[in-house]
Amino acid sequence: MWLVAADLAATLLFWGVTRLSDQTGKLSGGRGIIFYTDNAADASARIDKGVELLKAGRIDRILVVGGHRPQEGRLGSQEMALLAAKRSGQAAKVSADVESRDTISGLANLANTTSSSDSGRIVFISNCMHILRAKAIYSSHPGNQAKALGACPNGGFNPLDIWRRAHYEAGAWTLFVMPESWRDAIIDRLRGAEETA
Repeated sequence: MWLVAADLAATLLFWGVTRLSDQTGKLSGGRGIIFYTDNAADASARIDKGVELLKAGRIDRILVVGGHRPQEGRLGSQEMALLAAKRSGQAAKVSADVESRDTISGLANLANTTSSSDSGRIVFISNCMHILRAKAIYSSHPGNQAKALGACPNGGFNPLDIWRRAHYEAGAWTLFVMPESWRDAIIDRLRGAEETA
């Protein structure tokens, strides 16, 4: 009983702290990075948030990352980017990273192609709990990357969904701190091995 109560309290605290990741009010340009998710409702909310920011001029363009599933023959980022292009009516400002299969590889690709001179700002668009981890991963890359802010979609107050996401994040943080060879082996198993040339 005490374990359940402690788990619920920790989940609530984590959720509350991560709400501070939403910096929508501070946005004034930059590249919006929408993270792929296979949860249709969450994906739609992330796309809508990105489109809203793009139309309002709060971001300059959108890049969707993640979702490369070699074993399924799918490019999740491309699927979401097509929806964002359609919803925004600004296809020229929407693109996808079709190589990344998870947050870690998506942010590695981003860090390798972004500098502090590239519009000066990156805006992560995702669930607030995810944005906290994304910022930690992004800042772990060497170099002088653009500053990263966060923008969380509205909603997402279902207690069961919050509990599930918090526990998913706990697993994802564990994966992030593992040695790279272990992490790659697990991701290969879960999402398919990356194709080699």
